[in-house]
Amino acid sequence: MKRLIFSLLSCVAIISWAQVGDLQRSTPAAEGVDPAAVARFIDSLLAVPKTELHHVMVVRHGKVIAEAHPAPYRAEDAHTLYSCSKTFTSMAVGIAISENRLRLTDRVLSFFPEKAPAEISDNLAAMTVRDLIIMAAGSKPDWVMRNFESDWIKTWLNIPCTEKPGTLFQYDSMCSFMLSAIVQRVTGMTMLDYLKNHIFNDMHITEVDWQQSPDGINTGGWGLRLQTESLAKFGILLLNGGKWEGKQLVPAEWIAEASQAKINRPNVKPCDPPLDTNRGYCYHMWRSKRDGSFRADGAYGQFVVCIPDKDMVVVINGLSYNTSGELNCIWDYLMPGVDAKIDEKAQSRLVSACGKAALPMPKGKKTGGNLPVLLKLEDNKQGITSIEIDNNYNMTINFKDGKSENIALGYGEWKYNKMNGVPPYSIEAVDRFKGLKHNYEVAGAYAWSGKKKLTVQLEYVNWISAQTLKFDFASQTVTLINNFDTKPIVIKAISQ
Repeated sequence: MKRLIFSLLSCVAIISWAQVGDLQRSTPAAEGVDPAAVARFIDSLLAVPKTELHHVMVVRHGKVIAEAHPAPYRAEDAHTLYSCSKTFTSMAVGIAISENRLRLTDRVLSFFPEKAPAEISDNLAAMTVRDLIIMAAGSKPDWVMRNFESDWIKTWLNIPCTEKPGTLFQYDSMCSFMLSAIVQRVTGMTMLDYLKNHIFNDMHITEVDWQQSPDGINTGGWGLRLQTESLAKFGILLLNGGKWEGKQLVPAEWIAEASQAKINRPNVKPCDPPLDTNRGYCYHMWRSKRDGSFRADGAYGQFVVCIPDKDMVVVINGLSYNTSGELNCIWDYLMPGVDAKIDEKAQSRLVSACGKAALPMPKGKKTGGNLPVLLKLEDNKQGITSIEIDNNYNMTINFKDGKSENIALGYGEWKYNKMNGVPPYSIEAVDRFKGLKHNYEVAGAYAWSGKKKLTVQLEYVNWISAQTLKFDFASQTVTLINNFDTKPIVIKAISQ
């Protein structure tokens, strides 16, 4: 596959660094897709309620036919993934099996005899690699133990295994972590390094990192960070049966098997009606609504949707509380335009829609209350001790640990800032930023909604999170809204 950059055919300007532009660009019409349908798809995604869209890319026949990166997000920005990471774990397991390093029938305890509980139940003794990869380990999911424990393997193996393994679907990201630990045990390298050697390097995916447990094991079920185009490459790899530019990177037999439904959630009828949520779980991926389609799927809406019969990949990245609504946009707006009548005139509208895609900025006036201002804040779980804003709208956030963030804010535009520390994150696991490159950026914008009311929007563009800070100088409060929290945090100022 040639590395060509067709900037005029892309929905956004393509820059040459950070791997962007590896995939060949084309137009929807050239690949048999109605650009009007693609435009409707992009518009519908941007309009999904309770959703902040960060990236979207549509690929057909191995070529990018449309992409949008709503400002302030950019094509080169990596994005943190939740359970979308799991499908990469599946590929590592499949490669390790092909190298005779492990088998699906291997007992989990055989890899970690030193971590086994004093009393081993029959269910725990019977648990296999396959049980982990279909989310039917038999133990009840514990989503908080990673927040307090440092030895996740030992802690997880000590959770009572009350169900017969392989029989009851119980979604548990620690199953994925255990698979990562197994891969590391049998290969002698982290799963990320293993995938670099077998997949990423050949596919020119160099901008990648993955969170680790306190003892240096990639988390497996979450925490992979990749660019959108790298996710599109991964989707193409899956569609092509594990082959990339003529080289077999993942066994075709594994992908064929791994993309078939193995188990379903309790009390769900697989095909009545066909929905993205009831077609079944595979080896760390899901079947999708359209017959034959499957997807990598992560919380808050990270998707790599593979549609084999149309040779298409759709990548969606962002933070959403309406992920079914996002997937429905593919089936309701995009797919009716595939191999359909072409409206050539719609291409210019599509290019415009993609190029102008942007997240909402704070609404209000450029000027308002008196600046500069210094707010010293009461104790809060965010660890913020004070916030300063000067006359040029440079904001400094000071933290209890002595660190600070200096963020320039724009009005009617986003200003980009390098961070000193780490962005907000919904996962509170021990050492949750271990293994990640600390090159985070935040884009900031502001507006005055009243004489003494200032709104600041912060988008952590190469992460996933965003924050809104609402200053009410009359009541001496700061309301902090994280996009992954349901409740605002109100912090009072103790002096100004």
